[in-house]
Amino acid sequence: MNSEEKFDVIIVGGGPSGLGAAYMLAKYGFNILVIERGGRIGSKNIFGGRIYSYAFKKIIDDFEKDAPIERWVRKERLSLMNDTDALTLELSVGNEYNNSFTTYLSTFLRWLAKRVEDLGAFILTGVKVDKLLIEDRKVTGVLADGDRFKANVVIDAEGINPILIRDARFREDWKPHEVAVGVKEVIKLPKNIIEERLNLGDDEGVAQLFIGYPTKYLPGGGFLYTNKETINIGIVVRLDHAIKNRISIYDLAEDFRQHPYIKNIVKGGSVIEYAAHLVPEVPQYNLDKLYGDGLLVVGDAAGFVLNMGFTIRGVDLAFWSGILAAEAVKKAHDEGKYTKETLSVYKTLLEDSFIIKEMQLHSKIPSILGNASLYDNYVKGIIDVLKNIYAIDDNPKKISKLMIDILHKHDLTLIDLMKDLLTVFMNV
Repeated sequence: MNSEEKFDVIIVGGGPSGLGAAYMLAKYGFNILVIERGGRIGSKNIFGGRIYSYAFKKIIDDFEKDAPIERWVRKERLSLMNDTDALTLELSVGNEYNNSFTTYLSTFLRWLAKRVEDLGAFILTGVKVDKLLIEDRKVTGVLADGDRFKANVVIDAEGINPILIRDARFREDWKPHEVAVGVKEVIKLPKNIIEERLNLGDDEGVAQLFIGYPTKYLPGGGFLYTNKETINIGIVVRLDHAIKNRISIYDLAEDFRQHPYIKNIVKGGSVIEYAAHLVPEVPQYNLDKLYGDGLLVVGDAAGFVLNMGFTIRGVDLAFWSGILAAEAVKKAHDEGKYTKETLSVYKTLLEDSFIIKEMQLHSKIPSILGNASLYDNYVKGIIDVLKNIYAIDDNPKKISKLMIDILHKHDLTLIDLMKDLLTVFMNV
């Protein structure tokens, strides 16, 4: 490839947002170059295990039939966990409920990249972009491995560590309270064993979140997702709390796997993959900083992630932000210039999309999830209450008094309970 060739658009990053932008732009006939630093598409991308399907089904024909889906999530589980016990709430849905699915992200992204290439886009892997090329305050391309690649627009889809736009002072770095650190293990087991142990029908999937013990009762949680012949398990803990309490994320992951509840599920399995990564926890986006002369920012680099406590969304938001960036480029092209003014339509498109509407609607949830009592006192207290209710001995217990006694044992009062319930109710 001739590095002096000028492209319509250069996309830095071959993750969900970058490939979303490339897919749409290629459909529109633009001359596209995607530059991915990984040796192959997907090799640098890590996630828990679940993707929400809505955004993909809107754009990609025959998505459900063609995409490399491992299992459709038919069971949603939320578990409170102490050192030895677990209390689980489950939602089980019918086979028509194709709202989210499990997959291997690397496989999924390579499938999406193949579609992008089939539409005529170029994908360059194993190349690191060193910096943005800026002339007269306009982004005109990138410098990658010593070569200069020019374009009308650069779309930054670097992911959670956006070095290029940080160095160009388009945004600040993440602060410890805004991100979590996560560890994931992929454990191989026979398909029938997975379905038997997790009470799943043929090709049914489960998404399960755990709070309490997995993070040593600090803000964060554990997770479990099922593929056809593997189970993803892992933990995510807020970075500021991990630093303050000198927590080893690897020790947490090991302890979680050895918990009796998890141990019974994964026994006999073999760990075939182990990965650690940062996860955005508190949305850090400024819509006025996501576009400039010749530049758009998408995905995790833009701060698009939604942690609602009972579910975490990132891949679908990233993909859709790429689609909207492509629409902004097309509109700027129609006007014949790629200035900050013409590309500002990206902000409008975002504001009108489900991305910003949902993030604004749930903007107070991160502060609620920062309440340490939710992961410690309440988890231990609720499990203790139920264990005592179901315990039969010579000392009958009045449930109301039992609840009050156990609340006090865990440094809680009915007033605390009512205040926290009201806070949650008013902000979710």
